[in-house]
Amino acid sequence: MVSVNIILDTRYAKKGNLFPLKLRVVHNRKPFDIGLGYNLLEKDWDEKGQKIKVTCKTIENVTRLNSFLNKEKQKILDVLVRLQDEGVLDTLNLNELKDIINNKSAEAMVIAFGRDIIAELQVAKKFGNARVYDTMLRSVQDFSRGRDIPLRQITFAWLKKYEAWYLSKGNSVNGLSVSLRTLRALFNRAIKEKAISRDYYPFTDYSIKTDSTRKRAISVADLEKIRQYVPITQRQSWAKDYFMLSFYLMGASFVDIAFLQVKNIAKGRIEYKRRKTGRLHSIPVSALLQNILDKYLADKGKEDFILNVIKSKEPARQLVNVRDALRRFNRSLKEIGEACGIEATLSSYVARHSYATIAKYKGVPTAVISEALGHTSEEVTQVYLNSFDKEVMDKYHNIIIE
Repeated sequence: MVSVNIILDTRYAKKGNLFPLKLRVVHNRKPFDIGLGYNLLEKDWDEKGQKIKVTCKTIENVTRLNSFLNKEKQKILDVLVRLQDEGVLDTLNLNELKDIINNKSAEAMVIAFGRDIIAELQVAKKFGNARVYDTMLRSVQDFSRGRDIPLRQITFAWLKKYEAWYLSKGNSVNGLSVSLRTLRALFNRAIKEKAISRDYYPFTDYSIKTDSTRKRAISVADLEKIRQYVPITQRQSWAKDYFMLSFYLMGASFVDIAFLQVKNIAKGRIEYKRRKTGRLHSIPVSALLQNILDKYLADKGKEDFILNVIKSKEPARQLVNVRDALRRFNRSLKEIGEACGIEATLSSYVARHSYATIAKYKGVPTAVISEALGHTSEEVTQVYLNSFDKEVMDKYHNIIIE
């Protein structure tokens, strides 16, 4: 229950027997007053009409002041309606409501707060993460018809509506998962910074959907087909090298091999920090790996990138170089896969998944595979191996029934 009225506070008389005009807000039967900065004689106030009488002699322009009073009242009513629409009005205590109305604590807004995070990520040269946040914010803004919205508005009901809207656009369930996990990370950051109360956390009862990804690993036989394939274009030659480099480097991601520098090679090993997690990798340079590296090392200094992917010295542009090269890489891999008669669609991820799956086939413990891939937990690694586990079950099932 909430109400707003213009009152003349006759409890405390000022000099000349004047009384202050105030806005009285009553929330859950508890009132608080907001001063309007004007004082009035009691005889000049129309309590029922909540306005100054036209006979008032102490106010120069009664009509203009009455208009001002009504506008101030309407401003507060607009705030209350918005809070009601967001479903948070009844959850606020008196002090919280007073602070919002007095604008003492500006509400955290999704887009504005997210843009601050993006700026920090760009300073830290985490351009990939910044791009993920940017994609999520654009989606939320599109859903909100171009408006920024308060974090308080992100409720369970809002999430369900956003989910239905997102999927109705033909987007994937996994795309929705990425967007909502990013939004959840933003919300958690806001809670830590005390920009919003944990009481408003909307993900407690909401389950983020995920869809099983198609099998990305290929067999040893298919891997050998790629190794023996003779490229017919320069791009196919690069694509084959990049794919095998990734495999020989324990399933290194494309962005990591693109940023490898000559100085990362030392004492027969390649050592680098994975850009996504910051974990250090130290991998022995095998003869097979050296054969590929030799194609790219001629006439290069220690600070040069090993591959010819990155052309710019500007960090933001370097990520664009990598993104464009990755697109060409995947296109050429698809050509190679079709030429080799490989059923699976080849992509940059296939080398990584194949390294994990082949390692599992050879009896390498999941913990070791997890360390090789640079994962933060074995649970993440298990996602790579789920399809493999089904094949194992099928194999033993056939042995039993035959």
